[in-house]
Amino acid sequence: MPSYLHPGVYIEEIPSGSKPIEGVSTSTTAFVGTTFRGPVNTPTLIGTWDEYVAQFGDFNQRTGIQNESDATALAVRAFYQNGGKAAYICRLLGGTPTAASLTINKDATPVLKVSASSPGSWADNLDVAVYANGAGFDFVVGTHSGTTFTPIAGEYFKGLSLIETADNFAEKVVNASSRLVTVEVLSTTLPTMNNEGEFTAMANGAAGSTAAVGEYQSLYDNVLRKVPDVSIIVLPGKSYPANQDIIDATISHCEATMSRVVIVDIENEELDSAADVDALGLPTSTYSVLFYPWVTINNPLFNADTNPTASPTIQIAPSSIAAGMWTKIDGKRGVWKAPAGVETRINVAGVAFDVEDLEQDFLNPLGVNCIRKRPGYGPVFWGSRTLATKADPEWRYVPVRRTAIYIEQSIFNGIQWAVFEPNDHPLWSSLRANIGSFMNGMFRAGAFQGKTADEAYFVRCALGDTMTQGDIDRGQVIIVVGFAPLKPAEFVILRLQQKVGQQ
Repeated sequence: MPSYLHPGVYIEEIPSGSKPIEGVSTSTTAFVGTTFRGPVNTPTLIGTWDEYVAQFGDFNQRTGIQNESDATALAVRAFYQNGGKAAYICRLLGGTPTAASLTINKDATPVLKVSASSPGSWADNLDVAVYANGAGFDFVVGTHSGTTFTPIAGEYFKGLSLIETADNFAEKVVNASSRLVTVEVLSTTLPTMNNEGEFTAMANGAAGSTAAVGEYQSLYDNVLRKVPDVSIIVLPGKSYPANQDIIDATISHCEATMSRVVIVDIENEELDSAADVDALGLPTSTYSVLFYPWVTINNPLFNADTNPTASPTIQIAPSSIAAGMWTKIDGKRGVWKAPAGVETRINVAGVAFDVEDLEQDFLNPLGVNCIRKRPGYGPVFWGSRTLATKADPEWRYVPVRRTAIYIEQSIFNGIQWAVFEPNDHPLWSSLRANIGSFMNGMFRAGAFQGKTADEAYFVRCALGDTMTQGDIDRGQVIIVVGFAPLKPAEFVILRLQQKVGQQ
């Protein structure tokens, strides 16, 4: 209590009790799979395709698009070409991968140990050159063909020292700036160098093996569960049913966290009947979504002058494009808007298989979202259902499931202050007011069905309503929040009636 010791005017600030709830991110995507290089088992946040290339590699290290690391690169590239923004890249490797390395000596004395920045065989035969430079040396990472050494952009470090207290100490400079290697100084004696430089090839980096379900499960249980802003998961190079165990593990992770959805891919095969879909044995979780068919994109390695023999186009699975489009629609319209329709025109060259009304007649009821070519628009997403369409119709629509996740996670984060507060009427009233304010904001933004707030949502928290005295004695505060979700207008019916019988 304040003390009033002399006559006068006193100013006091009284807490309003308002604790606004902020909405969580709805479209941060995690790509889980194999990359050319980069940190292993560590979700790494990026915001652009260029950031992906800098940390995980481009396509130009190989002669063609042919393996899982290419599938991830293609997926991330397509994600950003179709509206994607924040993404976590989760590189997985099976077995026991190691980093390529080499040691530069002075006679028989080790002077400098150079290691690849991440495990895998990607750095095998990457070359390192050292040049004399006064009392120090230049250190360069590059490629070596015959007698020609070509430095890699951003990997040339001049005037380095082997003295730890120096400002240009090699470990401090290289390890802070290089994206390809790290160095460890083993001696203060400079290696033998001349003006031509000394070239040494890195080697012995173990590639590891293809990640199995165990590596995926470990990632979900230990680094990804702790990244709360992930709301979409894409598995480049993993399709159903060939990789059913990995996809099932991912769905289980989504169900356990109740905060994210996995976009599932199937093999690049045509679905001619409902029997074809049934034969896939697809999951029925409300946290899983499927798009069909694969799409055709321009081959990033094709160049009419430098690589004319490459195919001008290639086909990729649509999951990453869907994730990018979800991000775009979330930012433009809100998570409650179905990410489908003519405004979801996607940046592709075409589709692997044409889907007409006859095919969608059996695909749509099974929860298979079609990509169709619409006159005047090109390929667009023409469906927004979860794979629980038949098993759990209450969660049939993607925007309904994702809106529920948005509400749940936002309220969960926004009422942490209530833990250990006195469990009585002031707390219940404050919870109703703060949650109600959040829900009313969504209502005014058009997130719910209903003309009035009472029709759109409710928030209940009171003794005799949501709680008994026994609940309170056990330290429980029980809040019930209901909302009337917007559901997409899948079937727009136009009825015409001829006006007859009048003179």
